[in-house]
Amino acid sequence: MSSALFALGLMGTQTVYAQTAAGDELVVYGIFDREETIVRVPASVDVLEAELLDSLAVVHPAEALNGLSGVNIHRGSGQEHLTALRSPVLTGGAGAGSFLYLEGGVPLRAAGFANVNGLFEGGTEFAKAIEVFKGPGPAQYGSNAVHGLINIEAKDVLGANVLRLMAGEDGYLSAMSSVRLGKFRLSTSVVSDDGFREESGYDQQKFQLRYQNELGDWAVDWLSSFNNLNQETAGFIQGEEAYRDDVVRFTNPNPEAFRDGKSYRTQARFSRAIGDNTLSLTPYARRAELRFLCHFVPGQALEENAHSSIGLQSAYFGKNFNIGADVEYTEGTLYEFQSNPSQFSFVQGLHYDYDVSAFVGAAYAQKNFQITEHTILDLGVRAEFTEYNYDNNATDGQSGRFIRVADRTDQFTTITPKLSLLHSLSDGNTLYFRAARGSRAPQTTDLYSVQLNQLAGEADVETLDSLEIGFKGQFGRVKTDIAIFSQWKDNFFFRNANGFNVVDGKTRHEGIEASFDIPLSTWFTVSGSGTLAKHSYDFSLDEGSAANTIVKGNRVDTAPDTLATLRAMATPNTNSAIGLEWRHVGAYFTNPGNTAEYRGHDIFVLRGRYDLNSHFGLFGRIDNLFDTDYADRADFAFGNERYFPGRPRTLFLGLTSSF
Repeated sequence: MSSALFALGLMGTQTVYAQTAAGDELVVYGIFDREETIVRVPASVDVLEAELLDSLAVVHPAEALNGLSGVNIHRGSGQEHLTALRSPVLTGGAGAGSFLYLEGGVPLRAAGFANVNGLFEGGTEFAKAIEVFKGPGPAQYGSNAVHGLINIEAKDVLGANVLRLMAGEDGYLSAMSSVRLGKFRLSTSVVSDDGFREESGYDQQKFQLRYQNELGDWAVDWLSSFNNLNQETAGFIQGEEAYRDDVVRFTNPNPEAFRDGKSYRTQARFSRAIGDNTLSLTPYARRAELRFLCHFVPGQALEENAHSSIGLQSAYFGKNFNIGADVEYTEGTLYEFQSNPSQFSFVQGLHYDYDVSAFVGAAYAQKNFQITEHTILDLGVRAEFTEYNYDNNATDGQSGRFIRVADRTDQFTTITPKLSLLHSLSDGNTLYFRAARGSRAPQTTDLYSVQLNQLAGEADVETLDSLEIGFKGQFGRVKTDIAIFSQWKDNFFFRNANGFNVVDGKTRHEGIEASFDIPLSTWFTVSGSGTLAKHSYDFSLDEGSAANTIVKGNRVDTAPDTLATLRAMATPNTNSAIGLEWRHVGAYFTNPGNTAEYRGHDIFVLRGRYDLNSHFGLFGRIDNLFDTDYADRADFAFGNERYFPGRPRTLFLGLTSSF
């Protein structure tokens, strides 16, 4: 079970998970092609169901996901974010390529063209469920499922119509609807937020259309989505603990910064029974466009990137096996130009202008074996081939720190084995062991947005080897998950505190995660999650400055040792509920040299709801209840301590309707 079981129930039912006849929690088939109970999965998986997501009424996906053990998402300005799943909070190519974001089991972006802010393109506002798989992904998924994956499952066509209106301080307004139209479901979300900092507002619109039907022997599940984001970005404030300075933390040093993004996706899953087994074919197409000012580096260049893809996922699976093959073709572009005068090695003029076409082909197989009455062995492997064809549209050569390499072709082959054992205990609880490898071909920006101290084609396949043991079950009324993991990463590609790329790092990641749910009475429940982890560099590198010089054993920056969430919920009657949530982020270093540190923070959120009748309800929440000064993100770069300050105490109120 998951820490998600808190289930505030602020908008109705307290049930978080879909249930089998036996009452077991289900994993939505978006990850595994078929439904499977959580206790029967030999890996760490959490599922946030619609009831919980609706009850939290999140403004940003991080607010729901950070309640899970091992998850730490730093919110930036507006809808920006950086992710950690059993990892440090990663940036640049590492942040984009280490986590796989999917919707309906299909990646939101092509593997080599990922977005470090990838969640803002998904339909989290009207999700049936959000699945989180921690550690290297299962055999069905390849590049980018290194530290884990997050899959968004859209609401089924059948089911209630939903309307939610919400307003908050600082000009926040949102409207979400999801309605059934015959065999279609149309879901929309419109959000406008002026932001609590100067010139930091955003407007975002999302539309999703889902169709489910039977056509002869085939079940058809078609999903199309559109996302548009227009954001006035607030930049980092600078100075030691600047987030605690009321004169500074509401300002925006970069009022000219912005982020505009559009994405279009369509996919259709065709599945049919063949004897006792199932054949599934999922063709898809996508287009993503992004234009933003690089406010986080000197020079503040304008970057424009886009890519278009077509692909096909295929799978043939039964009760104890799954085989499949995937193909994808992508064409992408990147253009970066600095209008501002030169600053240091960030020179005025053209930095990059290139096209990349990419082909990815993969095959996988997975099978489990009943080796004893109570023990199952699961074996899987995936082989993946990636080819990039790069075409430089500018003159070859160097401009400041930026190197425009000549046309070239690069190929990568990865093989990622998986092994697990699941042992069922007599009381229905389970123990598991998992050994798995995750890998990713380099991002196209890793390879072709080359900088000083880097050679063309130098970036290599990044690999992560993981060992994990875990327990899932219940002691009396206490439901719990416990997982202990150890991971080794090679060819870690990251950006240091001076903005230069390091292409061949090594890191270690060890920790223990736990979550629990305790119904203390029929009307009062306590639940929570905690993570104790150590993320360290496993190599040494002399960069000539204390901030960037790495000594083996240094802690990886933006990797707190401790994360925790504790939630208490009271439902005095069926029409009302009130809940309090404590969120803890421990101290962490902010640069590779471990010379600067953020002290961490503890904040509280209060939520409540009151049902007017069977169709309408009121809800409210107070973020940062005690108005704590904290940073959503602490950073150290170019010799400065930098912060995205956290939102002060803020009230949100809303109305929800289900019919």
